[in-house]
Amino acid sequence: LHVPSRVLRPHDDFLEIKKQQDTQARVYLRSIGRSAEVSVEHVEKKLADINVEAGNKLLSEYTKYDAFLNNCPYWLGTLEMIEDGERFIYETAQSKTSDGYDLITFRKTKANGELVEERQYKIVGNEPQLITN
Repeated sequence: LHVPSRVLRPHDDFLEIKKQQDTQARVYLRSIGRSAEVSVEHVEKKLADINVEAGNKLLSEYTKYDAFLNNCPYWLGTLEMIEDGERFIYETAQSKTSDGYDLITFRKTKANGELVEERQYKIVGNEPQLITN
């Protein structure tokens, strides 16, 4: 039985594919007039450091009834989406309230920074409490 060496050593093909993906992403960004860091490497996503039950409620239960929350990233950071030809940035952020509770903010902005929608949840024990809508 003869097995081609490429099958046994796919590493070279993988590197070539990564290089092609990188090039395609750069060309696409240039075509839409944008400049951004391009990385085909896995980027570690930082999760909100909150009570596990509260996090599960926000990211599993609440998203069933709120399409806006479904579009926001489950990690702390941003996610871009094109909707009807317009670019929007969905963001999930964590901070503290003035009384020391964790605050999770979900927001949608236009490419120019204009706020479209926002929800803030104060984490009290294992309960996320909506404080703005």
